[in-house]
Formats: sequence, C-alpha cells, structure tokens
Amino acid sequence: MKALRLLLAGVLVSTCAFAGVADEPGSAEGVAVTHVAGSSVLKVYYASAQAGDVKVSILDRKDRSVYTERFRKVSGFVRPYNLTGMAAGKYTIVIEDRNGVRKEEVNYSAGKIEKFINIVRLPEQGKYLLSVRSAASDKINVNVYDSSNKLIHSVSRDIKSDFAEVLNLKDINDFTIEVTDSQGVLKTLKN
Repeated sequence: MKALRLLLAGVLVSTCAFAGVADEPGSAEGVAVTHVAGSSVLKVYYASAQAGDVKVSILDRKDRSVYTERFRKVSGFVRPYNLTGMAAGKYTIVIEDRNGVRKEEVNYSAGKIEKFINIVRLPEQGKYLLSVRSAASDKINVNVYDSSNKLIHSVSRDIKSDFAEVLNLKDINDFTIEVTDSQGVLKTLKN
C-alpha cells in the first residue's frame, strides 16, 4: 500500500511540474499546389510566418512565362489559376518570396476525356459484350475477378475512339468486371 501511495505521489508531482509547460504549435509555413486531373483549375496555397512580397509565375514546358502575379505584404493566400485555353502538357508553378524560390510541376490535360461504357449480356450463356466509346485517345484496362477477388482476366488496350470485346465467362458463376482508364475506375459490374 505504501508503494502505491508513493507511486501516486510521484505521478501527481510529475503532472504538476509539466502542467505549466505549454506546447507551441510549429509555424505553418509553406507552399502547396493542387490540381485535380481533368480539371482546368489549379490552386496555390501559400503561408508564411511573416508578411512579405510574393511572386507567382506559371511556366510552360519550355520554361517560358505564361502568367505572373505579384502579392505585396501578405502572409498567406489561396489563389485559383484557370488554365482553360492553354495547351495540354507540363507546367511549372514558381513561387518566389524572401525565403527563396520553390517550384511545383503539374500535368494539365486540356479538358476531361469522356467515355461511354456499356456491358451487355449476350444471348449465348456466359458471354458479355463490353464496349467503350471515347472522345479522345486513352488507355483502357479491363479486369475480371472471381468471387474470391482473384484476377482471372486482364487486358490493357490503347484506344483511339472505340473499343469492344466479348468476354466469355460461362464457367464462372460469380464475377466482377472492372473497367478503368488513366483517371481511375469508370465502371464495375458484379454478377
């Protein structure tokens, strides 16, 4: 019992000794550039502990300036930049402030690629027609999984506008067909 009291007294003394110490949050300084694939808008997030002048430049793939903007005496901002009308490709966002130069690269595609995916059960048992119609060239991946999520069929094709394939799944009762493109999952069919 004496040992327990001694332990509790030690915990109480430690708690009182450290209770007066306040943790200081770290400074939230930095730059971030976000861009959602398929979107023409990118956002620049800037934060600094001290106010100062900031220059934001957008450079094309040949390092030519396509846009420049200056901010006077700011400690932070969020600024959207719309790339509509720009050529698709790699762009570099350059942020210059009193701390130096920071660069972020983004890949811009001139608009979203629309695709129409159709999976139709054919009259013959176990056969399915998968068709994809695309407004632009892209890469399509078709994966078929069995009931235990084991990959049983996979095909990857570069398409220019249309793609079609007959899937023969007559010996498989439970399956999942997953169609993806360069942007992610487009369609999933579970049987």
